[in-house]
Amino acid sequence: MKNSQSSQDEQILPYIRDGTFPIIVAFSGGKDSIAMVLYLLEQGIDRRRIHLHHHDVDGGGPNLFDWPCTKSYCKAFADAMGLSLFFSYREGGIYREIFRNREPRQDILYQREPAGRFFRVPSDKTAINTRLKFPAVSSNLLTRWCSSTVKIDVLHSVVAHHPLYQHCLMVLTGERREESPARSKYLDVELYKANTKTRKAIHWRPILEWPESAVWEIISQWHIQPHPAYMLGWNRCSCQMCIFSDPDLWATIAAIDPRKIRKLAATEQQLNFTLYSQRNIIDTVTAGTPLTDLDQFWVDQALDYFNAPIILSNWQLPKGAFRKEVAGAL
Repeated sequence: MKNSQSSQDEQILPYIRDGTFPIIVAFSGGKDSIAMVLYLLEQGIDRRRIHLHHHDVDGGGPNLFDWPCTKSYCKAFADAMGLSLFFSYREGGIYREIFRNREPRQDILYQREPAGRFFRVPSDKTAINTRLKFPAVSSNLLTRWCSSTVKIDVLHSVVAHHPLYQHCLMVLTGERREESPARSKYLDVELYKANTKTRKAIHWRPILEWPESAVWEIISQWHIQPHPAYMLGWNRCSCQMCIFSDPDLWATIAAIDPRKIRKLAATEQQLNFTLYSQRNIIDTVTAGTPLTDLDQFWVDQALDYFNAPIILSNWQLPKGAFRKEVAGAL
């Protein structure tokens, strides 16, 4: 992998190689989280130490916000790489939080073993609040609460309560500086927020300095099939119904998955609150132009259970690589 590493990375790699502690990877199934995993494997990290954690943004309930294929895609990748995959979620996910009304947040559930049963982390029942609106299109996690509520806080709770993570561990996330002004200011290495006097928890962003070209390079070298979203033309694999999507992507969702647009429009009416301040979701869809030349095979894979090969003999750059359509958090 041809990529200049920061001095912090050069210092931290020996610490990781020499350790025996678990390495937790926040794994969305997108290109950046895949690149993180492949980079770890190229450094010779023992696969048994790498724990992939995927957060179900639909909260264990009916699929709405995420790509229907994402959980099965993550499992297919983990199986192909011989890695452990754990699922977790805030009960009810984004949709339930939207309708929170004078009540605490929902509990968090997580797995301690791959394909194992879910353990419950009760929420603070004294923290009563009302939401009744969509997350805001903002880099501020207080108003763009979807990321913090169903992803960041969920992983924090897992680390704080999982019996294997009570002494020493490392948490890896896949932000890159070039993605946004906010991410350009992130630190490569810092203490993870679950760090305590008895738990040494370090947060490392191993691909923070990488350009998008380096991400696709390592994926191509390993011949990994990207998530179906990239095959359809998405440049980032966030939620399918990501609030940062531009009108063209919303128009594409309406073309391939109209049920979700109808559900979102109905939610706007229930809340008397639109997803965007200037226009509702139907007007947003109308303002866009759907992506063209969609391969029906990848439409079917994206909207159902992923069962395509993960390792490819003939790897090709997906349609979504280097595209500028907006999707994914700032």
